[in-house]
Amino acid sequence: MGKLPIVLFVSVLLVGLILLGLGLLDLGSTVAFLARAEQAEARFSGAIARSGGNHGGTFLYPTFQFATRDGRVITFTSSAGSTAQPYADGEQVRIAYDPQRPEDARLLSFPTLWVAPTLLCAAGLLLAAGAALVRAALTRQRRRA
Repeated sequence: MGKLPIVLFVSVLLVGLILLGLGLLDLGSTVAFLARAEQAEARFSGAIARSGGNHGGTFLYPTFQFATRDGRVITFTSSAGSTAQPYADGEQVRIAYDPQRPEDARLLSFPTLWVAPTLLCAAGLLLAAGAALVRAALTRQRRRA
């Protein structure tokens, strides 16, 4: 086997393992956050518009208010923005927040909590497994020849 196929195999495998590692770190971080977090009802209080991105349009980042267990009122802006606003004024949503740092709050929704680790792990597994399967198939084919 020449050097190029080996370099290509190792490169794709390494990228896959790095993505898988990042996904597992993000998954662990999310699980740790949820383990220490408290939950509360939050009220949608508006959105912050930020322009930019690849398409050059405007993204709306929803802002929510909630009261901590000790009665402090906290306002936070979600890190997940979109081009359309899915919330009505005053709409109630469930959030989780770190009691030590209540401004570290997240919506209790699949996209907010789980999309990044799921996509990173899936991409990592696909690349790493794909590289290993292609390598195994090429090795088997070469042995037959």
